[in-house]
Amino acid sequence: MTKKAKSNPVRRRPQQRRARQTVDAVLDAAVRLMKREGFGSLTTNRIAEVAGVSIGSVYQYFPDKRAIFIALHERHVEQIDRIIGATLIEHAAASLDTLIHAIVEAMVDAHKGDPELYELLMHEVPHRADGTADFATRLHGAFRLALSSRGGELKNGRDLDRRAFIVTHMVESLCHGAVLRRPSGLSLREATEEVVRAVLAYLRE
Repeated sequence: MTKKAKSNPVRRRPQQRRARQTVDAVLDAAVRLMKREGFGSLTTNRIAEVAGVSIGSVYQYFPDKRAIFIALHERHVEQIDRIIGATLIEHAAASLDTLIHAIVEAMVDAHKGDPELYELLMHEVPHRADGTADFATRLHGAFRLALSSRGGELKNGRDLDRRAFIVTHMVESLCHGAVLRRPSGLSLREATEEVVRAVLAYLRE
């Protein structure tokens, strides 16, 4: 019994760098399959084959296909988290106009590189909502902090939490729309400027 447990440990963890490489290979393979063959093509066996790893390596980190879907969403959320955090730090002393412009541009840039992937994540790949909800909470907190330090540039009379809530969802929804849903006659640069204008108009209403 002891020998069996040793030869087949549960959730064995290799060295951290190797583990990260394996996980990234599995997630990247899932993305390639979805783009090339459609969401219906995804099976753990096909993902392992395209990733160039054994099926055992897939199950070591992902107990089932749903865990892969969740990880794809989490990887995207973590990327956006890093971008927003870096933008807020870089523009900590900037004016409200400059800050909003920087955040909107950062969000658009984060999605424009691979809009096909984001479209799949939005509409094809199922996931648990926890990560998305946590991200919305963190983004709300970041915007609330940014707005509270710029009270002199805002009109009084509107609750700060309410402002942060609206701005959070405006930025997220409008940036996604600018990348994925803008009309053919509207360039990405023009759409980005319109998003900035809309957010600032709300804040200064």
